[in-house]
Amino acid sequence: MQKHLSRVMAGFEAPGPRATVFLASLLLSLVAARQGTINRDGMFYVQTARDFLEGGFGAAYATFHWPFLSILMAVVSQLTGLGLEASGLLLNGLFLAGACSLLVACAGRMFPEAVWPIGLVLLALPGFNGYRDELLREYGGWFFVMLSFWLAMRWSDFPRWPLALAVQLSLLAASLFRTEALAFFAALILWQLFEAPAGERWRRLAMIGGLPVIGLATLLAIYAAGQFGTGRLARDFDRFSVERFDARALAMAPAFIDYARDQARTVLFFGSLAIVPVKFVSKMGIFIVPLLYAFFGKELRVLLGRSRLFAWAFLVYSLVLCAHVLDLQYISGRHTGLLVALAAPVSGYGLWQLMRRFPVWKIPVIVLAVLVMAGNVVSLGASKKQYVEAGNWLVKNAIDSPRVYVESPRAAYYAGWRFTARSLPENRSGLAPGLDEGKYDLVVLEVSRKEPAVEPLLRELNLVVVARFAHPNGDAVIIARPLAAPAQDRAANTPARRAKPAVSE
Repeated sequence: MQKHLSRVMAGFEAPGPRATVFLASLLLSLVAARQGTINRDGMFYVQTARDFLEGGFGAAYATFHWPFLSILMAVVSQLTGLGLEASGLLLNGLFLAGACSLLVACAGRMFPEAVWPIGLVLLALPGFNGYRDELLREYGGWFFVMLSFWLAMRWSDFPRWPLALAVQLSLLAASLFRTEALAFFAALILWQLFEAPAGERWRRLAMIGGLPVIGLATLLAIYAAGQFGTGRLARDFDRFSVERFDARALAMAPAFIDYARDQARTVLFFGSLAIVPVKFVSKMGIFIVPLLYAFFGKELRVLLGRSRLFAWAFLVYSLVLCAHVLDLQYISGRHTGLLVALAAPVSGYGLWQLMRRFPVWKIPVIVLAVLVMAGNVVSLGASKKQYVEAGNWLVKNAIDSPRVYVESPRAAYYAGWRFTARSLPENRSGLAPGLDEGKYDLVVLEVSRKEPAVEPLLRELNLVVVARFAHPNGDAVIIARPLAAPAQDRAANTPARRAKPAVSE
């Protein structure tokens, strides 16, 4: 009787850290998804999924050269009856929850005594959780990267070919979402190069790295032969171009004083690289403190030894980000999300050490972490409803037609019209000739708070506003109709047109 009662009571025990983190992550994603409008990348993925349903893989590939998330969204939509956007958000929520659970499972092998603080840190990290309201490819990539690491840790206990192949297939699956996931093959190889027992080192390296090395050699041969074309892989292999870097250095050199102009390349090089640590620290938020505490403790060698796979992965991914910023001098916050996640086990371990040393601060620290967690998914600012409102107006008052000049792809998306992911034009020089020729009956403008007042431009183009949908911060969508006016009169009274600055998301 006592034995049966114990089994019944075990069913009511609190879930372990992996299940708790999984469920908590799903809840956070649900809260975040209800906060506002979908992001522009998400709209693009929805459009690509719609193209896949209508025209198959060829149509999806013509819209976007890496359409695998969109295809998966389309399949889920067909199976569940959900809309494409809802299917994408569902997949994102599941992928992110799975990534969190797998990371905590890996952390449990590295720092079993600190697994609960690690889970808390992971769910609260701003750089990892601040994009839950967006539909992104990153989440699928993160999930399969963490799955490969979890499988790799199990494989290291019992190295067998089936499990080694599963590790490699997981990273290949991750690359269908983000191609830079292929770089983690290098992390796995470096991990075994220093971790494997001397007598098994070459055997293990062959199992975990033999096929990836052959695959890389094949890709490099294809790239060298110029057979990649201009697709996604070609751009990733050509991520950093010395010619482009030199051209940018020459462009910025005139801004320097005379005797410093020959240092433009050095300044651009190290200034670009500085973006990575600066962005990393900002996206760690307050959890940079326990991370530093763990690293400056007395157990640094033990710490690195216990987290060797994640340490190599952190180094490799840092180099990937460095190549990115050297090429573009820019990196998005979400691109550092995986780097932040790779630091979560050590940061959580540092938090566990801090709470042991200062137990009086344990409850306040937990409360602060929960508040940060909530702040990542709950927005107190106004949502970007101007796009939804503009889209609703277009549904009621216009049809998708070449006679409608649409500058706001997001308003078009909410009108059910075709969404294009092209950035807003740097100028509106093509609008005036079209109005002169009578091509447009309606004009939809997206106006940023960062650009000059739009009223002079409206007068210049003889446009009358019929609807304006504004965000409290000053961004707006303006819908206008042209007034009849001779083109020559407009040209005679028109000042030089100003360039329109790009709108940052």
